[in-house]
Amino acid sequence: MSALKVPLVAGQQRGKAKKVKVDKMLALLPAKSEQADMNSIGLNDQNHPVDNIVEGGNDIVALETEINATPISMSGKRKRRSVVWGYFELLPSGKDERQRCKCRNCGTSYLYDSKFGTGNMKRHLVNCLKRVACDTGPLLLTQFDSSIPSPAPKFDHVKFKDLLTEAVILHDLPFQFVEWEGIRSLLLQLHSNLQLGNRNTVGVDCIEIHRREKAKVQILLEETPSRVSFTYDLWSSLTSDVYICLTAHFIDKDWNLQKKILNFCFMPPPCGDIYIAEKIYNFLIEWGLDKRVSTFTVNGANAAPIELLKDQLNAYKGLLCEGAFFHLDCCAHVIDLIVREGLKEIEYAIKKVRESIKYVKSSPARKQKFLECVNHSSLEDKRGLKQDVSTWWSSTFIMLKNAIYYRRAFLHLELIDSNYKECPSNSDWDKIEKIEKLLSVFHEISSLFSNAKYTTANLYFPVVFSAYLTFREEMGSDDEYLRSMATLLFSKFERYWSDFHILLVIAVILDPRYKFSFVEWCYKKLYDDAGVIESMKVREKLFSLFSEYISTNKLLPGPKTSSTSDAAIYDGSQGNFKASENSFSKENTDVFREFDSFESEEAISQKSQLELYLDEPRLDRKSRLDILAYWRGNQFRYPEVAAMARDILSIPVSTITMDNAFDANGRVLDQYYSALKPDILEAFICTRDWFYGENDMTRGTLEDLTKNILELNDDDRMELPECSNSGNIHC
Repeated sequence: MSALKVPLVAGQQRGKAKKVKVDKMLALLPAKSEQADMNSIGLNDQNHPVDNIVEGGNDIVALETEINATPISMSGKRKRRSVVWGYFELLPSGKDERQRCKCRNCGTSYLYDSKFGTGNMKRHLVNCLKRVACDTGPLLLTQFDSSIPSPAPKFDHVKFKDLLTEAVILHDLPFQFVEWEGIRSLLLQLHSNLQLGNRNTVGVDCIEIHRREKAKVQILLEETPSRVSFTYDLWSSLTSDVYICLTAHFIDKDWNLQKKILNFCFMPPPCGDIYIAEKIYNFLIEWGLDKRVSTFTVNGANAAPIELLKDQLNAYKGLLCEGAFFHLDCCAHVIDLIVREGLKEIEYAIKKVRESIKYVKSSPARKQKFLECVNHSSLEDKRGLKQDVSTWWSSTFIMLKNAIYYRRAFLHLELIDSNYKECPSNSDWDKIEKIEKLLSVFHEISSLFSNAKYTTANLYFPVVFSAYLTFREEMGSDDEYLRSMATLLFSKFERYWSDFHILLVIAVILDPRYKFSFVEWCYKKLYDDAGVIESMKVREKLFSLFSEYISTNKLLPGPKTSSTSDAAIYDGSQGNFKASENSFSKENTDVFREFDSFESEEAISQKSQLELYLDEPRLDRKSRLDILAYWRGNQFRYPEVAAMARDILSIPVSTITMDNAFDANGRVLDQYYSALKPDILEAFICTRDWFYGENDMTRGTLEDLTKNILELNDDDRMELPECSNSGNIHC
């Protein structure tokens, strides 16, 4: 054998071995269809297949394998044993009398004739884009033969773009996030053909997502059978631009309490009351809610435009009881004013407590010395000692409450540490204790609507009544300082109580644990005999509002009335008898008409759905009740009362929620928001609220800002973050 023939024979042997190996792997796969009685044409290992385009099926290009050598003749027919025939089916011969086969998954067709083999079909089996997930053939081929290419999954650039934009919205990232070099390198490492775009494309994508999600919110509102309550507030940017934020509160068709920011719109100057009212009215028309408004909850500074809006909506008969229940004052705003007035009286003592806590925190040695004072005073260090955020009065209240517990430890630290100069005096501690007792009731109210995701209106009246009763009692205290402070704070709270919205009293009546008897008891306890008159006023308002919900059929569904066939007209087979009004004399007829009138009056005197609900026994007051689940289960027993409950329970008592409930800085957009164009800013804020709501991961909590300094390790000692002048946007 010559030297030139040796490499050729060796190459042929390697090719044969490779083909046998692939055929063995394919033979491991079960065929997906019955075997046809046709020849399986083999390929000469010395021939090199070449793929050429011949025709397409379902927009997928087909291939033809040309063989340079003469096909091997077969003397007889045998079954097709190649595994590829489980994925292909034969087609009838075409006009050119040529045999073809088609992929069962994608429809790609190949020429199959005596001179063609299965090599092209094997390659297609590996790269078929529509191959079912359970198809393990190509995976086995790839595992045992690395020369066969593994099909790469198709990358969805549109899906990636949406996920990237949603991540920017969720984590409150700046739009230039996609331009950061490190982020781009990381993402391009995962896929070299990523279309990352820039800050401008992220803004465009945000607007597109907002448009898409707005249509979903529109459908949700259209499917909601109840009226919608609203809050609105004004924000300002760092450049003094004014934005108006409109938020809707409602209970959807599945009895879930919803809160959606509908608009966050730039307000061009001048931002007068008339312009604000007109802007809100246009928002309502845009969303198709101008005839479905229930209430508006605003703080005192933003009340004037609401009165103008009330007149405009009343002109089109869009309000309940001609707008008698339209406007509510923001509870958080009122409480904030009262609490800050109380804290102002002990401002000097608060400063000393704040400096004392900073002193203890400043070094490990001082913290250890303070813990020794705690043990010496027989106190527990688990109670914790926290710094406050000066703009959040709730954190100041918690700081004072915990500091009072460690009063003796601070006094002892003053005796053993000559460097400690900021310890409050005994008189300061006494004042702090008395103020803390008065402010605790307001902290309970604020925590009610700030710590919960969403709250229903029925929870509010009991805690407000408790606060009012506490002040009434403390005004008769023997302690002169406590009595004077209670009188001062009560005078401010009394103005709010006198204007306390009747809807919030009605809301507690719709709670089956309280009902009207609780309102009667509260007013009697506050006003003695005059409480009966006050409770009757509430009852009158309650039934006046309920009359708006009464349907055409004012009575509960009862037995069906008799039909004409059951009337008092009988035609018997033995004779005729007809009882009609003409069968009686005129005198008797008048008597029976009096009976008809009596029956009508009796029907009118039947109890309404509201009366039947109130007459039912109350549930246990201490039971844990999901009031929305209760009314969802009773909406068919009392449909009209349930409709009223659906509207009233969704009324927000405050325009402020969790993250800014105690922040006195006002509502100012940060530098990133202030730099955005108005349309992009609205899309960003609304979309984030629709996607994540109160689950916003960027929202800071009071616990994050005020940590227990007694639990801080030496490595954890750092300055607590200051409260930013801006707050996350949650209206």
